[in-house]
Amino acid sequence: MNNVRIGSKWCKLIYKQPLSTLKQGGDKLVMTEIDINHPVAMMTLNRPPVNSLSLEMCNAITSALSSIENEHPHIHSLVLNSSNSSIFSAGLDITELYRPDPNRLPEFWKSFQDLFIKLYGSRLATIAAIEGSAIAGGCMVAMSCDYRIISSNKITIGLNETKLGIAAPFWMSDMLIRTIGFRKAEIALSMGSLFLPEEALKVGFVDEIVSPNEVISRAHHQAEQWAKIPSQARVVSKKQLRQRYITELQKNQQQDIKQFCAFINDDDVQLSLAKYMAKLKNNS
Repeated sequence: MNNVRIGSKWCKLIYKQPLSTLKQGGDKLVMTEIDINHPVAMMTLNRPPVNSLSLEMCNAITSALSSIENEHPHIHSLVLNSSNSSIFSAGLDITELYRPDPNRLPEFWKSFQDLFIKLYGSRLATIAAIEGSAIAGGCMVAMSCDYRIISSNKITIGLNETKLGIAAPFWMSDMLIRTIGFRKAEIALSMGSLFLPEEALKVGFVDEIVSPNEVISRAHHQAEQWAKIPSQARVVSKKQLRQRYITELQKNQQQDIKQFCAFINDDDVQLSLAKYMAKLKNNS
């Protein structure tokens, strides 16, 4: 057994391993920590270098959430963080989109939809510990959590898809509107804006800013506070607020996949992605 720091306490771990057997390049995509005597679990995104969301990564996160919810009923809160303190997640894996495999692309997009459905509707009180930038799909992961704590470092959060020549799907756009308001979301989506911590707090992207070395401990403290709320009442309240948006996507899931695949395969979109890939190569 190992020890793990939960807030201000050191606790014995009874479970510390990937809850999904999915691997890529030998790396464990998702790592979890669970204590039999504590209602807070921790999930760490671990796909170097930037936790980009591939089909396998999306499935690994969804699978890990399902395992915690189904196998550990004593867990009521979850801290979600990254193994790389400089990046929470850079969003979708561009290699899934550039010259995509026609058979894999619909499966990939469904895995991303399913990740939103699972995380946004989770029975767990989810706390995003954002030590590094949360961009595009990574921002979606953070927004899907119940509470967001960001480092005071000069990191960014936001949906910057338009700068890559991509449009965010309706369900991500709607979530941004619910998070920061219609007019701010309209401008941010059109311009692909990324927000520094102070502005992110001001517009409602995040709930707290703390010093870099306090993000994890503060997230655990918040998770403990959420875990004290009677779970049935908390979960019902969450469902009342969020279920309609989940149901809307579920009803339109296949149509959204078709629209996304058609959009990504558009010649102009592929040209924009080619330019972005070349820029990444030149900067490496």
